[in-house]
Amino acid sequence: MKLKWKKHRIACNNRSCPVETFTLGDHPIAAKGCRLTTRAAKWATKQIGEGRTIRDVAKELGCSWGVVSRAVNIYGTALIEADRKRLKDTKAVGLDETLFVKRGKFKEKHWSTSVVDVQNSQLIDIVPTRNFVEVAGFFDKTPEHFKANVSYAALDMSQTYSAVFSQMLPNATQVVDRFHLIRLANAVVDQVRRRVQYQQLGHRGRRGDPLFGIRKLLVMRSDHLDEKMTEKIQSLLSFGDPDGEIALAYALKEAVHTFYESSDFSSAKELLGEITAHCAKKSMPEEIRRLGRTIKKWFDKILAYHWARITNAPTEGLNNLIKRVKRTAYGFSNFENFRVRALLYAGKPNWRVLD
Repeated sequence: MKLKWKKHRIACNNRSCPVETFTLGDHPIAAKGCRLTTRAAKWATKQIGEGRTIRDVAKELGCSWGVVSRAVNIYGTALIEADRKRLKDTKAVGLDETLFVKRGKFKEKHWSTSVVDVQNSQLIDIVPTRNFVEVAGFFDKTPEHFKANVSYAALDMSQTYSAVFSQMLPNATQVVDRFHLIRLANAVVDQVRRRVQYQQLGHRGRRGDPLFGIRKLLVMRSDHLDEKMTEKIQSLLSFGDPDGEIALAYALKEAVHTFYESSDFSSAKELLGEITAHCAKKSMPEEIRRLGRTIKKWFDKILAYHWARITNAPTEGLNNLIKRVKRTAYGFSNFENFRVRALLYAGKPNWRVLD
């Protein structure tokens, strides 16, 4: 049987041959479905992992965007699946949501969930939703030794993520991120200020209004204020806060800061209990009582910070890296492309596995 080349295919000269034309593949030269050689594809995958764009790499290789994108997906996925040692040192996990894409006529938001090693600041994986079933399913597929090794679980005050940790990592201590409680306390101060402002003057804050002039100072920590700023707060509160409601919310916010600065577990527990009881008083404004109910609900998980000493800050930081990947690519519509690119850039893969 004689063979002859016909463009990229091989044709048989035997007219009775039922196949007529066929292709040959040599996987050591190039992976199946990949139009780059193995060496070029590995090089391109490393370049994308360093933050370069697909367009720049394709231009340097003299090929199209799609060829490089497909090669990076093939080798990037293989690297992530083969690099199982990425999970061996994970003892503290954090979950947080990040926006994946906006779709449709009304730009409906589709969210994803970042799974992060908060001690090593490493992106473990991305789940294409923030739904309980999907996120719990991710942990269900992880190796048993990984789940047994996780001692702490950091989260914001999300019922979904708390339920995931309770179901899939029951032995891990859940820790509410300090940033979210402090932000909640700051929000209470601002909510009380706006309500008192409207009750006193009948309109939203304007330039020249006493309370509007100190809106930013009220949410700053007292130890970050100089003497002039402190006097300004006291002076303008005396004009715009006749019932002392804003002063109460401000004192509560400072108590939350003091709670996190405490180095003794017993003292911190006692202070948090006092804050909760103080907020629950009927004489308190509704905004403060609502905060008290939230603290009571998450009491143990908030208190756990004082002996775990972990936060969800690395998760927020890695979400910024994920957003950088999205900006570099001008957005994604395909989740697998998004996941592979983010893991190569922020997942700290072992590049020796690729070689």
